[in-house]
Parts: sequence; structure tokens; C-alpha cells
Amino acid sequence: MKAVSNSTPLIYPAKTNKLSLLRDVFKTVIIPPEVFNEVVVRGREEGYSEVIAIEEAIRDKWLEVKDAKVDSKLLEIAREIDKGEVEAISLGRNVKADLILIDDATGRKVAESFGLNVKGTLYVILRGLKKNVLSKKEAKDYILELVSSGFRLSPEVLGGVLREIEKMGDD
Repeated sequence: MKAVSNSTPLIYPAKTNKLSLLRDVFKTVIIPPEVFNEVVVRGREEGYSEVIAIEEAIRDKWLEVKDAKVDSKLLEIAREIDKGEVEAISLGRNVKADLILIDDATGRKVAESFGLNVKGTLYVILRGLKKNVLSKKEAKDYILELVSSGFRLSPEVLGGVLREIEKMGDD
């Protein structure tokens, strides 16, 4: 499965020492230059420790940086999303990605308007559980760890995803 990621689906897994889950679920994840700039260049300038894990993933070649040719139609429509999201959407279209990882609701809507399959960080966790990379307990603990590290999640979504985890594997 070819996945392209925006910044947040990289930052929080790296912040919680779970970046390898992306590799385990997708084998290869592609990011555009602006996402690299946001998470690595600016992250290093601001002293964020998660930069180390992200740079290691790039050195290990399962996280790839590829140029994103942004088309003018997207730029016209996408004024309300940031440059990283614009490049991730463009890159997803260019490489015919199976999935685009974006957590921001507005960015997701724009990507969907271009016919892209868009999911977020929680999907990665659920997919990891489905592929037996995570146990139910690990998946629940990871979601709670994300929330405690600053990942924004409404109580309704948190409750829903925890219930979904409980249902998985039960037939």
C-alpha cells in the first residue's frame, strides 16, 4: 500500500516512540519536501526530540521524501490549508497513493474533494491492530498516550475508537 503523509501523522507517533508502526503497517511512507521542512528542519530548530526518529526512518529508506508538483487547481481551492497539506495532497495525486494520512479536518475534506482516500493517525492504529502488529491493549494504551502527549481528540471520537478496538477480533 502506497501511503503519503502530512506532518501530524508523523509527529505524534515519533513523539510517542511509535513511528515504526507506520513502517509496519505500510512498508513505505512518502512525504513531500514541505512536510520534511515542518517536521525535521523546523523541528530541529525548535529542539523537538522526535526529529531523531524521523531522520532515522529516512536513513532507513522506509520514509521517503519526494518532490510534489503542486497543480494550480489545488492552490486555488486549498487556501484554507497549510503548505504541507497542499504538497501531501499533490504528491498523493502524483504518485497515485492508495492512502493519504492527514489528521486536520479541513485538509481531509480538500483531499477527499480530489477523490483521494484519506485517513488519519487513528486509522494507522486500527490498521496495526487488524494486521496483528498491535494487541488491543497496546492499541488502547497508544491512543491514550497520544492524547496525553497533546494529540487533539474529542471525547466522542476517543470513546468511539476505544469501543471499535474492543469490537475488533470479536466475532
